[in-house]
Amino acid sequence: MTNLEPARDRPVRVLLVDDDPDDHLLTRDVIADIPGGGYTLDWVPEFDAALDAVCAGEHDVYLVDYRLGAKTGLELLAEMRQRACNGPVILLTGLGGPEVDRAAAEAGAADYIEKAKLDPVALERAIRYTLRQRAYEADLERKVADRTAALERANASLREADRRKDEFLATLAHELRNPLAPIRNALAIMDLSPGNPAGLAKAKAVMERQVRQLARLIDDLLDASRLTRNVLHIDPRPLDLTGPLEAAAEASRAAAEAGGISLRVELPPGPLVVNGDHARLTQVFANLLSNAIKYTEAGGTITLTAEPDGDEVVVAVRDTGAGIPADELPRVFDLFGPADRPDARAAGGLGVGLAVAKRVTEMHGGTVTVASDGAGQGAVFAVRLPLHQK
Repeated sequence: MTNLEPARDRPVRVLLVDDDPDDHLLTRDVIADIPGGGYTLDWVPEFDAALDAVCAGEHDVYLVDYRLGAKTGLELLAEMRQRACNGPVILLTGLGGPEVDRAAAEAGAADYIEKAKLDPVALERAIRYTLRQRAYEADLERKVADRTAALERANASLREADRRKDEFLATLAHELRNPLAPIRNALAIMDLSPGNPAGLAKAKAVMERQVRQLARLIDDLLDASRLTRNVLHIDPRPLDLTGPLEAAAEASRAAAEAGGISLRVELPPGPLVVNGDHARLTQVFANLLSNAIKYTEAGGTITLTAEPDGDEVVVAVRDTGAGIPADELPRVFDLFGPADRPDARAAGGLGVGLAVAKRVTEMHGGTVTVASDGAGQGAVFAVRLPLHQK
């Protein structure tokens, strides 16, 4: 690549393409007389050799004679275009005028000089202009390439978002449909057993359980909407984090037991006071536990721990479940991200819980991270929250 000015760490390499040895000697003398020096001149008299030399790209500027035996410099420029050689060319001609100027520009020359006006000042000016143009074009090409790459990335993101939206809608329809069949069956049992208290109670319990599931799905939808509109709110106040932790564990215990999973809670004896929203922090830990339950098979273990660490408290949810491949770790907290995992749909849910947990944690001035040694190795989600300063 060339700089805007020829004065630099190495000389500007100039290649003369001219079949006349006398013109070569003349051009050599002109180059040597340029004030300040800083130029070297190589010479190629033959068309084919010149084309190879130009396409090799080892020179900064190419001085090309208009007449090259049976061919012309314009033909050389045309061959350069066919080979995608982009060296900057100054055309040397015995004629001047708008026709030559237009023909040189159309052929791709950066400039042209009439041989009768060839002197050190004119040649240096033309070379400097050519180098500036070359640098400008290269910078413009780089900017266009960068912008094109950015647009391609944006389009890829839009395509990915659209695909995940479709996945989400399919998952939503599946999840909303699931509770309807048990509710319909329970209603049929109630119609067929009006005088059977046990049957009515069983049907009522089924309906209550499925209605809670529907309510949870609707809450997930609302949280997804709040996330995309950035309107999640918290009401922070000093509180002992033990409260939200125990509430989240209690809310998750039935699901863990139903899946044959052991849920262990290990909390310190003293308080862990943070400035937080009780309901929202309970939601954070419940979402992390729910996620662990989804991806842990029967016989597995989930451990909820909390401990102070300097001026922070660290809450960890460890599971012995399916684990997370390394290439999926960066997207775990993306909205609807879990839908990409092969076992996500079977696990249930809309894939918004981890995104909500991350956002709510950040609103409390904390962070949430995930680590896993890979598929089948379980996962650890760690929440860090600042302790309340009195």
